[in-house]
Amino acid sequence: MSSSTHMSAETLLTSLVDLRLTLNDSHRVQEITSDSELLRHLFRDTLIGRPWLELVRDSDSSVAEEALRLAQAEPGSAHRADVALISGPEEEPIPVTCWLCASHETSAVQVACIDLRGETNLRQQLVNAQRTLEQDYWSNRRLEARYRRMLEMVAEGFLVVDDLSGRVLEANSVATSLLKLEEGALVGRVFPVGLDTEGARTLTELQREARGTTGIAQGEITTTTGDLLSAGVTCLRQGNETRLLIRLASLSENQTDLGLGSDTFETSPDGILVTDPNGVVIAANAAFLDMASIQDSEQATGRRADRWLGRSIVDLDVLLSNIRPERPLQLFSSVLRTELGTRLDIELSAVHSERSGQSLILMFIRDVSRRINSEETTEVHLPRSIEQITGRVGRVPLKQLVRESTDVIEALCIEAALKLTQDNRAAAAELLGLSRQSLYTKLRRFDIGDSEDTVS
Repeated sequence: MSSSTHMSAETLLTSLVDLRLTLNDSHRVQEITSDSELLRHLFRDTLIGRPWLELVRDSDSSVAEEALRLAQAEPGSAHRADVALISGPEEEPIPVTCWLCASHETSAVQVACIDLRGETNLRQQLVNAQRTLEQDYWSNRRLEARYRRMLEMVAEGFLVVDDLSGRVLEANSVATSLLKLEEGALVGRVFPVGLDTEGARTLTELQREARGTTGIAQGEITTTTGDLLSAGVTCLRQGNETRLLIRLASLSENQTDLGLGSDTFETSPDGILVTDPNGVVIAANAAFLDMASIQDSEQATGRRADRWLGRSIVDLDVLLSNIRPERPLQLFSSVLRTELGTRLDIELSAVHSERSGQSLILMFIRDVSRRINSEETTEVHLPRSIEQITGRVGRVPLKQLVRESTDVIEALCIEAALKLTQDNRAAAAELLGLSRQSLYTKLRRFDIGDSEDTVS
C-alpha cells in the first residue's frame, strides 16, 4: 500500500469516527485523536495513561475486556463493543460504539469510537412519544367507556349516524327498545329503520333541517308498530366528517298518560317532577322549569333530579329510599339549586306510582323561601325547641344546626332555673354554677327576661 493510499485511509477513518484511542502493550491510553465535540466531555489529560478498562463503566467492563481479548487474538480484525466512556467519577457516562483492532507489527491496539448520544436522545424521544401515545390511548379508552356507560344510563334513545353513509355508528339499548328491534340490531344498519313510511319521511326532513342549523331539529315520528316518538336531530361536524345525533323519546308515556291531565300538569302552580325509581327525570311541568330557571323541558329530561334537588346527591338518595307504594313522602324540606346558581328553600312531597307497567316517582315541589313563618330564626331570637331545629335539616348546614342546638339547650336550662327559683337571678346563677355576671350576659344574649337588668 502506498503512502498516499495509507493517508487516505487514515483521513477516512478520522472523518468517520468521533474519537480514536491508541492503547500500548499494557492496555493503557497512549494517544488520543479527535476532531469532534466528544472530547469536550472527556478530558484528555485525565485519559492519557489510564487503563482501557477504567475508561468504561463497571457494567460494561466485561464487554470491553472481551473485545480487547478478541482484538489481540486476531490482529487486523475489528471487534465491536458498545460501552459507556467515563473520564471521572463525577462525569456523566457517554454511550459509544467502539471498534478495537490490534496491529500486526506492534502490540498497540487502535480503538475507534462513535458517539451515540444523538441516537440515544432520539430513542428516548421515541420512547417518550410512545408513552404519550399509550397514555392518550388509555385515556381515550376510559373516555369511550364513560361515554358508552352514560348512553346506557339515560332514559331516552340516542343514536349516532354517519351523515355520508347513513349508517348507525352508536346506539343505546333504549333506542333499540323504542324502535322494537332486537338488541344490537341497530349498529351498522342504514337509518331510518323501524319507522313507518311517514315517520321515515319526517325523520329525513329533520336531518335535512339539522344540517342547515346549529340548533336541534325536532318533530314527531311513528314506528312500524304505531308508537309515537319525539325526535330531535343535531348535526355535528368534526373535520371532514359529519355526524347526526338523534334523540328519541316515547310520547305514549309522557305526562298526558301519567295519571295527570295535560292541562293540570302544565298549569299547576307547584312544580311537578316525574322521575324513574333511580331519579332520572321523565317529565317536568312549566312551574318546575320556571322555578329552576330551565329554558326547555328537553334540558331536564334524561338527567338525574339531583342536578337541582338537594345540597348534594344525598338528599335525593334519602328521598328515594323513603318512598314506598303504600307510604308517600310529605313535606320533605330541601333546597332547589337553579341553573343560575341561586338556591331556593322548598318543601317536597312525593309518591310512588305505576303507569303502563312503568314505576314512576311523582314529586310535588313548592317554593317556601318567601313564606312568612313565625318559627323561622332571626339574628336575635333562636328556635324555641329541638323540633324547630330538626325541621330545618336540609336547609341549614349541620355545623350551624349543632351551634343552634347548643344555644337552645343553654337557653332552656336558664329559663328552667329561673322558673325553679321564682325569677331569683342570684339563686338561678348558683343553681346553674355560673357567676351572676355570666348569667346576666347570657340573659342579654338570649333575650330572656328584662334585658335592662344589671348586676346590683
